[in-house]
Amino acid sequence: MRCSLRRLTYVVSILLLLSQVFGAVLKPEDAKAVAVHALIEEFGKRVKVEDADVYLAKPIEYTRLSRVELSVREGYPKGSVHIYLRTAKGTRKVSVLLNLLWRCEVLTVLERIPRGERVYPWKVSVEERFMGRCPRQDLSHGELVNYITLKELFEGEVLKKSYLKREPLVRRGERVSVFLKRGNIEISFTGEALENGFLGDRVRVRSPGNGRVLWGRVVGEGKVLIR
Repeated sequence: MRCSLRRLTYVVSILLLLSQVFGAVLKPEDAKAVAVHALIEEFGKRVKVEDADVYLAKPIEYTRLSRVELSVREGYPKGSVHIYLRTAKGTRKVSVLLNLLWRCEVLTVLERIPRGERVYPWKVSVEERFMGRCPRQDLSHGELVNYITLKELFEGEVLKKSYLKREPLVRRGERVSVFLKRGNIEISFTGEALENGFLGDRVRVRSPGNGRVLWGRVVGEGKVLIR
């Protein structure tokens, strides 16, 4: 993450903004506009201002804008902007405290998923949302099927890894559907899994007829493909 402390970068653009719009008096709404302008210059559309508190009791007459300091750490919900003005009585500092929302890519639940049920990819989508902090996402959309829920999940809820438990798709000692493909020939039969396996894992299965042990790849819940 990036910590930003900018002093001179925005002076030219903000001076122009102030001279065109605000004149020589800084009011609370002007200070907020300067803060938002500096924030967007640095982070673009990755951030939104949820709320801003301006520490300015009354408007300030100034002769020159000395500098603007932007103190914001990307991904953190709070930051600040400090505006330094040259006035007839010396330098004045106006602080603007910001509550921020960051653009996050999250997994969201499309339909209710009961507790203990496997998380199939079609029940979850990848969305962009603005949040104070982006939740840690260690999961890809495709590997969700390796997990079951620890709690009931509802439509629209952001899916967090802490809500899930990793569970194998194939369990040792259980019957599995085995698909054997050789060119254009496909044979299916029921076999016995000799080890646990998650999606994409190579596992051993025993053929029920002759007891032969075969290697296959887990392709679904209780399903093994042999090529």
